[in-house]
Amino acid sequence: MKFGVGLYCLQSTASTPRHPTVPYRAVVKDAQYIESLGYDGLWLSEHHFFYDGYCPALLPVASAALAATTTLRVGTGMMLLPLQDAGRVARLSADIAERSGGRLDVGVGLGYRDVEFDGKGVPRSERVARNKLGLAELERVAVPAGATLWSGSATPKGIARAGARGHGVLLSGANPLSLVRELAAAHREGWEAAGRPGGVRPRVAALRNVWLTDDKAEQAAALDWQRASYVLYAGLGWSVAQQESTEAMDFRADVDKAVAQAVATTISGPAPAVIEGLHEVAEAGVDDVVFRVIIEGAPQQVVNRMLGRLADEVLPEFENVEAA
Repeated sequence: MKFGVGLYCLQSTASTPRHPTVPYRAVVKDAQYIESLGYDGLWLSEHHFFYDGYCPALLPVASAALAATTTLRVGTGMMLLPLQDAGRVARLSADIAERSGGRLDVGVGLGYRDVEFDGKGVPRSERVARNKLGLAELERVAVPAGATLWSGSATPKGIARAGARGHGVLLSGANPLSLVRELAAAHREGWEAAGRPGGVRPRVAALRNVWLTDDKAEQAAALDWQRASYVLYAGLGWSVAQQESTEAMDFRADVDKAVAQAVATTISGPAPAVIEGLHEVAEAGVDDVVFRVIIEGAPQQVVNRMLGRLADEVLPEFENVEAA
């Protein structure tokens, strides 16, 4: 099992204001720190036209983080491909992948916010077609250069399509474990039904809300930080209702319920409790875990200390663990 850290959104929110340049400088230092602890990857996130400066251009940030490190992988989780010029994205991804020795993970998603499509002048009705064309261009140009492709789909059918194309998937941290298990199975089934393209099963990665602490007060605070981060997503109008699934998560229909459901996924407590929780994630079919700890209100020094403890006390327990 491999481990990463995310999601870096590079925001300056109402509750945690900072100069817009600060998070862009900090992410490079964080990349070096995360690499020094032995983590495998760092993941970024994209949105447009939000008040807090949510990062709108992931590839320049990924390039800066890769240039400052030597082994760390950097991923876009997710780049909103229908809003981009596919040819430009493919060429830039290929160049960055080549220069970084193949350490770029290109994760793409459809997007869901009307304001983003309107602001970019892209009809939302075209997003699926534009995504397909963009993926084909990335497969043609970026993959030969060493980039790895990932999908951010949230439905079993979409996940199965990613598997059929030989793409990895990055699953939302808000997904309950039962849904993670369902989506991981759909991904594997899609890959197998398509004749196992590439010969090696593409990986399933999952964001998981994790907080290692022996302090009850810090544990409670971490849940509050998780809650605040999901309230922020509710403000974005996030909706990932699973209509073809046994689970549902809609931050528009019932915000309080969706936020509570997302926070309830948190694996927290002392090292043995975190290790046990992560073993359950592996048993659900997950190959890679991205610790979702870059969250609203969490002080940087507390995050760094906790990441150090995870690296020392938890990661060694998973050196030989594979997904079920």
